[in-house]
Amino acid sequence: MTYDGRDFAGWQVQPDRQTVQGLLGDALSRLFGTPVGVTGAGRTDAGVSAWGQVAHADLPEGSSLPVDRIPRILNTRLPKSLRILDCQRVPSSFHARHSARGKIYRYAFRRLPAPLDHHPLLTPFSTPLPPAFSLARAKEAAEYFIGTHDFRHFSVTSSLPEDSTRRIDRILWEESQAGVVLWVTGPGFLHKMVRMVGGYLLEAAEGHRSLTEISGLLKKSSPPPFRAIAPLPPAGLSLARVLYDHDPFDPRAQTCYPSDHATPDLPPVKGGTDSHG
Repeated sequence: MTYDGRDFAGWQVQPDRQTVQGLLGDALSRLFGTPVGVTGAGRTDAGVSAWGQVAHADLPEGSSLPVDRIPRILNTRLPKSLRILDCQRVPSSFHARHSARGKIYRYAFRRLPAPLDHHPLLTPFSTPLPPAFSLARAKEAAEYFIGTHDFRHFSVTSSLPEDSTRRIDRILWEESQAGVVLWVTGPGFLHKMVRMVGGYLLEAAEGHRSLTEISGLLKKSSPPPFRAIAPLPPAGLSLARVLYDHDPFDPRAQTCYPSDHATPDLPPVKGGTDSHG
């Protein structure tokens, strides 16, 4: 499924707030006349969009409705900012979150004319690229984040799990005349982790952060006092794709990847894969 995150208070159901999971569950429950729960591959935050979010639902036994008709029916009952792209029957062992072996996130930066810090048509799904941005420095800083580290300082303290160790498999910077796109892949991410890593990389690319402090920030022990890390705005971030060993969806149908780079082939995931972005 794909959705415009600006219209939602995130993926996960919340009382009295419009969420993707809530709307989808309600639409399926009305369609089948019985409560239908929906489980997503990852919990995108408020304002974060998706090109290829995946969810599973256990439909009522005995339903005769062909699954290939479900997207068309649901799309007439859902807001235009949320669209179901495909629907497939999967084995009972399939779980949208636990079966995932990786996720690909995309963050878009736009170049704007010199007098502007905002453009009404270009900025809704991107963040303005600062004039002092150095792609070479951004790439150099990104290398420190590759691998398995403790990302507690790149998340929200109040929502940290007991184990804040996560792995980033690849960071790719794609440059074009319009701007720069940051791609981050890994098995799963902490709350706001992608946006905070991206925020740090942006500051480093401007020369406002020292690359020598990154290693200390990624260690389990508390580092020396450091300036707080500001997450990137949510509007530029989207969940591009969820990866499975036996992918139920055709990746060739996706149109948001760099034209000259293959989708990363991530190793099997060990442990949880919940994702917040």
